[in-house]
Amino acid sequence: MQLIKRLIRSAIFTLIALAVLIPQRAFSQFSDSTIREINERLIELHECRKKQELYIKLSKQDSAQIKNQAAIINTQEKTIAKEKSKNKILRSVNAVQFALLILALIL
Repeated sequence: MQLIKRLIRSAIFTLIALAVLIPQRAFSQFSDSTIREINERLIELHECRKKQELYIKLSKQDSAQIKNQAAIINTQEKTIAKEKSKNKILRSVNAVQFALLILALIL
């Protein structure tokens, strides 16, 4: 009698263990929508990474262009400074020539 009770008990535990260990085939809407949202987020992440690579390339190009423009501005500032000094010299020469012309006309 005790043997039969032990067999029944072990059979019940075996059936419970099998029921627990058998993979469940039922899906819930929650898990489907969660998986869908995760996939959408992964797609967004992939698109953002592509955009980030593009922005990095554009920032490098912009920095190179800014450096080039800074060099151009520096050379233009130097040229303007030289032209201003030439202009001052020519004004003083012109003033002296005008004064000499006035003196020549008076004399």
